[in-house]
Amino acid sequence: MKKIGIVGCGAIGEGVALSINKAASNQFVLTALADKRKTAAVSLNKKLSKKAKIKNIKKLVEEVDLVIEAASQAAALEVIQHALGHKKDLIILSVGALIKNPNIIKEIRTKKINLYIPSGAISGIDGLAALSQGNIKKMTLTTSKPPAGLAGAKYLKNKKINMGKAIKPVTIFSGNVTEAIRHFPKNINVAATLFLASKFDKIKVIIKLNPKIKKNIHKIEAVADEAKIKIEVENASSKMNPKTSALTILSVQHLLEKIFSSFKIGT
Repeated sequence: MKKIGIVGCGAIGEGVALSINKAASNQFVLTALADKRKTAAVSLNKKLSKKAKIKNIKKLVEEVDLVIEAASQAAALEVIQHALGHKKDLIILSVGALIKNPNIIKEIRTKKINLYIPSGAISGIDGLAALSQGNIKKMTLTTSKPPAGLAGAKYLKNKKINMGKAIKPVTIFSGNVTEAIRHFPKNINVAATLFLASKFDKIKVIIKLNPKIKKNIHKIEAVADEAKIKIEVENASSKMNPKTSALTILSVQHLLEKIFSSFKIGT
């Protein structure tokens, strides 16, 4: 029985925790929760039929076999640092942290730790990863979100973009992956996932504010010598947090099934 700990008890963490709790698996069990807001961890724990222990991040990493980070880029870095010291396997959702700190991936490989990255809010990652073996010439990610999906983004405030006045779709950002992650750390993990899968460092990221939609829409276009790939995903938002795709939660659940299907942690 492998012990799982979840760092971050917001929309994603709660969705994953409830799923694990419901699964009643003889392969893995949720044993620990951590959140910088202890009240969030306590609140989530009350919803679980099989109670977990409330820990700080350091203690959680020490006591479990697999850590699921679903909090923030800062939390992801802290989780990874502790995991390196204790050689614990990881599922990281705040993927931007890996892009901003590329040496971390090298350390993880050196320590022979398994790092898992869910496909998140998009699909077709296997095809895009396959293209990384070829010659990619162009890749574009166009993300359209309703106002609720971008609420709180400091970039909008700095640019004095008033979402309440938007009456038609408008492009609020166009740039590269690094810039997108810096300006939208809680909204654009898709871009970071694309970068890690394709290994293509010239991805163009376009973010659109669209007051006429209620779902997050991601369009990916990749052009390579070997193939042209077009992917469009229209995601329902999590009921608990409109910034979070419901598909993201499902992708973590699916990944857990794959990890433990052979009764061991690994790919």
